[in-house]
Amino acid sequence: MPIELVLSPLMRPVVMAKSILFAPHRRASRYVPIIKDLPEENVSTYVVLKRFGSGSKIFDVFDTEKGKKPIGSNDPNDSLFWFVRSRAVKGAYKMFSKEIRSTGADGEDEPVADVRAGLRSNILLIRAPEVPVSELGWHVINHRVDALDSYRMFTLADGFTYQWTSRGKWLERLHNPGEKESEVRERIGQVIPNGIRGFTLKIDETKMARELALSSALCSFIDQWNTNIEVGGIYYGRQNTRVRWKRD
Repeated sequence: MPIELVLSPLMRPVVMAKSILFAPHRRASRYVPIIKDLPEENVSTYVVLKRFGSGSKIFDVFDTEKGKKPIGSNDPNDSLFWFVRSRAVKGAYKMFSKEIRSTGADGEDEPVADVRAGLRSNILLIRAPEVPVSELGWHVINHRVDALDSYRMFTLADGFTYQWTSRGKWLERLHNPGEKESEVRERIGQVIPNGIRGFTLKIDETKMARELALSSALCSFIDQWNTNIEVGGIYYGRQNTRVRWKRD
């Protein structure tokens, strides 16, 4: 049984309290940042989809090949990466790569990263061929709000702070964060939801490695964007609303 089912009665009031606590700051703060839009060139596109028949236990990652395969592939064997959910913790996933197979002591696949989504999300990047060694290790994702939006933020070894926005679902690189009019938000990625099946990720890989972009996007997809109160989607998920159909 996922631990979230046990903790949910206790965590739902905590989630609501945290959302209410942030509300006055959102109304009182004044930010007028400079926005740099995501360029059309040098942008890679990946599709992240729930594997058919697995519920939310496995997500496959496919390369769209510059739009030739906008919905990925029907064969899970074509996936570049895949995320496998923990049996005990709903928001915990292990990320595996097609390029790294059968490297365990008994020939098993070893993970590229461990991902944990929740009120305090984090990513443990274990290894990735094209990621700088300085990025290996823990990346803690924090929650922040201002007058414009709600964010999930993390810092990389290059010294920049990055954030996923709630509205627009942009991945932004921050320059002078928190300096109001002098803050610059450079958009380097975006997520486009594909209903409840998954999402499409656009990312400028010259600014962030795809492993980190995919992992952090999955955290927000599970928790930040899966709720109407912009925090606590695992414990207070968005409810499916059904409109009664009536023949005139």
